[in-house]
Amino acid sequence: MAAILGFKYEQRHVKRLLIISDHQADCNSPSLEPTSKDLKLFRHEMRKEIRFEGLDFSENANENSIQDLLGYCLGQVDQHQRDRTFIRKAGKKTLVFANNFANFLQAYSGVVEIMKGADQQYGGIAYGTLSILLIVAVNKQRKEELIEATLLDMQREFSRLQILKEIHTSQNIKKYIADAYKLGIEFAMEATRYYSRPSYKRVVEAFTKPPSLRIDIKVSEITKAMIEIQKERATLDSQRIFEVQQKQLETQQKQLETQQAVDGIKEELRDTREQVERKRLGELKVKLLQGNPTPKEILEQYSSAVSGAFKNPGRLRNLNVNDIIQNETYTNWEKYKKSSIMLIHGTTELKRGDYSWLSPATFHFIRHFNDQHRLVLFHCCHDRNFMESDTPFHLVLSSLIFQILEAQPAVLRDGSQYHELLTKVSDPAWQANYPQSAFEVLRQLLSSLPEVYLFLDRIDRIKGSASRFLESLGDLVKNSKNVLKVLLVASSNRQGHPEGKMTQHVLESLEEELGSQRFLRLRLDQK
Repeated sequence: MAAILGFKYEQRHVKRLLIISDHQADCNSPSLEPTSKDLKLFRHEMRKEIRFEGLDFSENANENSIQDLLGYCLGQVDQHQRDRTFIRKAGKKTLVFANNFANFLQAYSGVVEIMKGADQQYGGIAYGTLSILLIVAVNKQRKEELIEATLLDMQREFSRLQILKEIHTSQNIKKYIADAYKLGIEFAMEATRYYSRPSYKRVVEAFTKPPSLRIDIKVSEITKAMIEIQKERATLDSQRIFEVQQKQLETQQKQLETQQAVDGIKEELRDTREQVERKRLGELKVKLLQGNPTPKEILEQYSSAVSGAFKNPGRLRNLNVNDIIQNETYTNWEKYKKSSIMLIHGTTELKRGDYSWLSPATFHFIRHFNDQHRLVLFHCCHDRNFMESDTPFHLVLSSLIFQILEAQPAVLRDGSQYHELLTKVSDPAWQANYPQSAFEVLRQLLSSLPEVYLFLDRIDRIKGSASRFLESLGDLVKNSKNVLKVLLVASSNRQGHPEGKMTQHVLESLEEELGSQRFLRLRLDQK
């Protein structure tokens, strides 16, 4: 290393320097032929300033070998600090210069590596020039602040090029990086020539031909090259942002089209499912209602007929539903959180048919709980004036089952469940006096619902034994897994008994079965 750093003082033959072969550059990369020639001339120019070992070192210099040479210099500085000895021509500012040079080398090497990607010879050109600068500079006793400051400026400029390694595919970017590479070499040559001049020449030239002017021009050119690179980079970034935005729009459009296609398939499946459900519900409707009007149609006709029958009751009063709502019995029934039954019954004095004056309470509560979006089931067992015969038990249950299926058609999606239900409804046993299978189907359907309000008007017109009907209804309430709120309305004018079908024995039996909280009764007679 000491031999490499030494100066040459006697005239001696200089070996022919490494001749760099000419490379035919392709049309996409800038030509560096002038720089290669300049390096040959520059080495020849420095042959009187540097020993042959130094020139030989520069021919094969690379980033690692220059770093090793810098390490040797710094080691000599450290030894000088310990024993006050140092190699000849090395001054006190060598440490500062070496550090600045190391930082510059690190920044500039990024540009060199990019250029080596185009042609390996570019690395030798750059590192050879820099090695000569280092050898000359460390042997000068007086280090110039101008050169050191310039190294710092160039370090900052070249450091910015590091981020361009991944985006230098643009032809303009390649040109600008090549320009910066060439300018770095030219700066090193100018600085080396400046250091190699004798001190008295540097003093004279400081006035007549300032060297700082040439160096400043190189720095200015490098800065301009960096500005152009930044502009080109901004243009590329804008282009890439635009392309990304376009891809995002295309992706969003594809996602929208995919979602629309999925929605279309879902809609088709939903339509198909609804068609199947409507078809199955229609088939069951025929079996369940047996050609009778739907419960809603019956309610509309029946409520209108009852309202007309009780107009102008004379000295008798009409029902005020608020009397029921404000009654403690009703309040307890409505607020009770579990399944329960409330029975409202009483006599009707107005003789305008066999309607009950309590039936308007059923109509009111059906509308009231429907408005609250509760699931409401109902049946009017007395659907016309002077009904000759009572309503069969199975028709009441069939009406309730149909309303559940109409409100929850998803039950019919299961083909096996549908066919099983259709088989049961078609069985003659469904129409028996006490249809056990109908009650069981109703129980199963109710178990899948969280809360149900069930209203039955004029249960005294259900055919058969009232006690058996109430017993079955009580069993349904007692064993229900959901909340089943039942409100019954009955007339007490029939069968020759003071309470009609709702005998005291029947009511007490149901109350004993369910308890006073789950079975409540309210008697209201028209007077």
